Amino acid sequence: MEYGVVVRWWLFFQVLLVAGLPLAARLLPNAPDRGASVAMPLSLVVVTLATLWVGQVAFGQWVVVALFVLFLALSAWLARGGVEVDARPLAEVVAVFTVAFVFLVAVRAAADGVHPYGGEKFLDMGLVQSLLRGDRLPPQDMWFAGERVVYYYGGHLMTAIGAHLTGTEGRFAYSPALAGFYAMAVTGVYGLAGTIATRFWDGDESEADGGRVQAVTALGAAGVAFAVVLLATGVHWLLLAVPAAFVVAVVTRSRRVRAGVLAAFAFGFASNLVTPVRLLASRSDLVREAVAAAGIKSSREPTITPDAFDSWDASRIVETGINEFPLFAYLNGDLHAHMMSVAVLVLAVAVGLAYYRTPEGARRRRWALLFGGFPVAAAAILAVNTWSFPSVAGLAMLSVALADPPPGTLLPERVAHWGERDSAVAAELQRYALAVVVAVVVTVLGLAAAWPFVRSVLLSGASNQTPAALPEPSQLGAFVLAHGVFLVAFAAYLTARIARTRLGWAAAGLAAWGALLLAFSFDPVVGGTRVGIVAAVLAGPLLAAAWVLRRRDEVGFEGVLVVAGAGLVVLVEYVYLADAASYERFNTVFKVYAQVWALWTIPAGAAFAALASRAPSRSHARTVGGTALVAVLVVSASVYGGLALTAHFGSADDATIDAFEHVNDERPGEAAAIEWLHDKPGQPHMVSAPGVEPYSWQNPASSLTGIPTVAGWVHEANYHSQAAWDQRVSDVGVVYETTDAASRAALLSKHEVRYVWVGPVERERYDVARMADEPGISTAYATPTVVVYEVNQTALTEYRT
Repeated sequence: MEYGVVVRWWLFFQVLLVAGLPLAARLLPNAPDRGASVAMPLSLVVVTLATLWVGQVAFGQWVVVALFVLFLALSAWLARGGVEVDARPLAEVVAVFTVAFVFLVAVRAAADGVHPYGGEKFLDMGLVQSLLRGDRLPPQDMWFAGERVVYYYGGHLMTAIGAHLTGTEGRFAYSPALAGFYAMAVTGVYGLAGTIATRFWDGDESEADGGRVQAVTALGAAGVAFAVVLLATGVHWLLLAVPAAFVVAVVTRSRRVRAGVLAAFAFGFASNLVTPVRLLASRSDLVREAVAAAGIKSSREPTITPDAFDSWDASRIVETGINEFPLFAYLNGDLHAHMMSVAVLVLAVAVGLAYYRTPEGARRRRWALLFGGFPVAAAAILAVNTWSFPSVAGLAMLSVALADPPPGTLLPERVAHWGERDSAVAAELQRYALAVVVAVVVTVLGLAAAWPFVRSVLLSGASNQTPAALPEPSQLGAFVLAHGVFLVAFAAYLTARIARTRLGWAAAGLAAWGALLLAFSFDPVVGGTRVGIVAAVLAGPLLAAAWVLRRRDEVGFEGVLVVAGAGLVVLVEYVYLADAASYERFNTVFKVYAQVWALWTIPAGAAFAALASRAPSRSHARTVGGTALVAVLVVSASVYGGLALTAHFGSADDATIDAFEHVNDERPGEAAAIEWLHDKPGQPHMVSAPGVEPYSWQNPASSLTGIPTVAGWVHEANYHSQAAWDQRVSDVGVVYETTDAASRAALLSKHEVRYVWVGPVERERYDVARMADEPGISTAYATPTVVVYEVNQTALTEYRT
């Protein structure tokens, strides 16, 4: 195990924390931790955007070090008067980050390195390695030699920045970088949920004890949850005893810590309800029939037993989409955009919360947050995960629309009075219109702040995505299992804000059952096309309730986030982006649902904290009931994690964060040649068999080393163009098979090839010609498995002339 590397990366993130505090404290001056929970991503975003601009001219370790030193100097200048942060909240931030970081490092150390199966690890590793080899941005495309990447590489750039600053090779940077992105996200949701929970309404929280649940109540509720889930699922008792004990420890804490820890749990460990419900279905015919009738993906059985558990299944129950959740994604181990962008999305949430809490009279601060903070977050997330860019603009819109100050007060007084409306309806419509205008301005400013990325990637790549409408709708069962934890938590929380009597709760319960029956029984067809209503019927009321309660000041900023997530869930039921890489809305659901989970974990922490609370105005029965509900949801959402981690660590061999572990263990002959290539400086071009069958063992050398190959995975047909990809595939075939040395030489010169890789895939696919005796070509490295030919372009040119 490479402990020194892990320690260096942990220290790197602590430097980001300290350096980001002066800015974070200005962003969230009234937060208990003064914004410390988002200081790390804030620092990383600033450094990355600066690197994005400078990198168009020069990029490398010294450039990154120089920019980072400049950022540290700026931070020191901002902190010249001191930054006051209470020791306890700051220590909590460090502790939460450290626990999450160490947890995921352990997960990665027990994994088998980087491989192409079941994910995008080859793509992600290749991008990081290409960046570390490159001397300017965008990096050279490791699967399309001679061309620049036309893919959102911002998160990989952040990884490369960390690797340069810690002096880490890419093969060892992959895992601690992934752990850092995970830990920053967990820490961010912890801090923001705790900050939101410090403001409750109607006096239902006791300031003296923070609404802590008494130990006896917590033990009883956790015991009931433990027994119910144990009997329902049949998993080993120890897997449920730990989360039950976790509930007891958490609900007896203050409301801030309770909300923060439960939000961190919801993001960092919780799963959807697929696993516990399918386990229950195997023990109950009634549940099995209900799951089958409600509908899940056709390739998934409604039942499962603990012995037949497969960690993959829970992320694939939506018929036309991927319903990943964070624990699945980070266990799978891709260093992919939708996982790296969460920390930036959380930072955007922090900007929205800061705007929401800024008084009406602080006009300059409100302007700075809207047209400074949001565009910076938008620019960063555009480069990290372009799919999330609209969500930042949407957060800006909702923050303005649902905050207390009228948007018109952003304008100078001599202008604002022109927009005053006597009608309440007109004033409300004006509020939303101005919020849309703000979103448009944020979008434009975000594009401008990330212009190097826009110019070199968004405007340069092949556009294979087109808007489409009315996809195959979600089935009731799949939708409820994917979002059920949040749907139940938010429904109970919002109901608690308005239901003051048992009659009110009974009415809410009947309404919920009515919505389920409507979604189950009504399947409208318009013009021959099925129009889904499941999301509208189940998530729509949450959106409407949260919106109305926020405008009535019955809920706080958590209501804004409930609206944001529910809006995205409903949106993808009706519109999506069709692309050549996937079927119908498959990719849209994947990318959007990942954002929904991240957005909803923060208000979920606040909702859990409010439901599990002891308050003077609440009856003992409501306290017990709310605590029991939280306990059941937490324990149920932990079943997947217990089973998945048991299987993950049970199959581990040696502990290492070396990305080359898989190839070293499984393909030593190829590993030796890859190690040889890995030591070569720069980015000389190579030829290898194109990856026409993705997610299989193809293009290992270019993917693991960052040395560009002429034609890599078939993904490049989407990134560049189908015609260009096809031409390169044809060229590669000629290079391997032609008996005409002149034709081979012409193509090797055309693509400026330095190395020709002949491994198992190449031998299987092509009738590889003898090349070593041809002018300009010699055997550079050979194992019983792989031969690497070296091409002398000078000798090749002389031969051709």
